[in-house]
Amino acid sequence: MKYPIAIVNRLIDIYGSDICLGYDIMCAFIKTLTRSCLGPKVAAFRLSGVVPSFHGHAHNRGCQLHWHPMYMEGVGLEDFEECERTFAKSNELAAVTRLASPYHRHQHIDEHFAFHDQDKHAASGKLSHSCAFSFLTSF
Repeated sequence: MKYPIAIVNRLIDIYGSDICLGYDIMCAFIKTLTRSCLGPKVAAFRLSGVVPSFHGHAHNRGCQLHWHPMYMEGVGLEDFEECERTFAKSNELAAVTRLASPYHRHQHIDEHFAFHDQDKHAASGKLSHSCAFSFLTSF
């Protein structure tokens, strides 16, 4: 459990207060956080958490009502499953890079995630259309 606690500490240091984290076992992890040496910091910075939408359905009714993002104020339309989708999509790289040289395998993986990052950034509306168009035409 020391690595997730260290990650939360770093997130608070970087982003400050009022962070909402999605974690598959947030309902249990928040208890660990509050009992750890990080407990006072977590309370002071008003850290909150949710169980991601898909994983929330596997939890009991009480957990779903308290930790599901649909019932949390301020999380918007986020379902907290982006990592699941990203890594599921990256599994497609295995077939393409299986016989590639280490250099070309690394290059293909790097391009895949660079494009994914640009695509997510453009979808967020924070990238101008001309900038998005010039990025897409550069490939």
